[in-house]
Amino acid sequence: MPKSFVPHFTDKEREKNFHYLYEKYGITLRYFAIKYINDQDIISDIIQDAFVRLWEKMSQFKDENEVKAFLYKVVQNSCIDLIRHEAVAQKYVQHVNSEDTEEKSFLDNILETEIFQALRIVFNELPPACKEVYLLSLQGKSHEEISQQLDITINTVKKHKNNANHYMRERLKYLLTVLTWL
Repeated sequence: MPKSFVPHFTDKEREKNFHYLYEKYGITLRYFAIKYINDQDIISDIIQDAFVRLWEKMSQFKDENEVKAFLYKVVQNSCIDLIRHEAVAQKYVQHVNSEDTEEKSFLDNILETEIFQALRIVFNELPPACKEVYLLSLQGKSHEEISQQLDITINTVKKHKNNANHYMRERLKYLLTVLTWL
């Protein structure tokens, strides 16, 4: 900017001074902005916005030092605002994702509880002998171990398990259909 900085320029002087300031500080401000943000496109937008604001307020400055301070402050504030905005946006995304996870977990827990309840009701409808054989089987006992413990034949153990499986499958087929849709 010429040494004689006059706040009230003619249009030609204003354009000349603006061009001078842009040439002098554009690259320096870019270097300054990269200390905050590492995206050249965003930095270009910030620098452009700073110079647009300078153009709008050019007549308010007394000398080049005020202009320089103004440009640095505008670029710094824009960078900090962007960083804050991104931090808020990131927190929001994390919050939404955690809510989705919490809601999914909540719904999963409800579904699991409802399935358990349905299984318990149907299991309790089994005849006592089938229920006892099935419980021992669920505990990991072999057919032979169950037959010895209950003093029944292995074929009877297989028959009770088969009857329990068939009954429960028939009673819970609606639930199995729903689960395949999920």
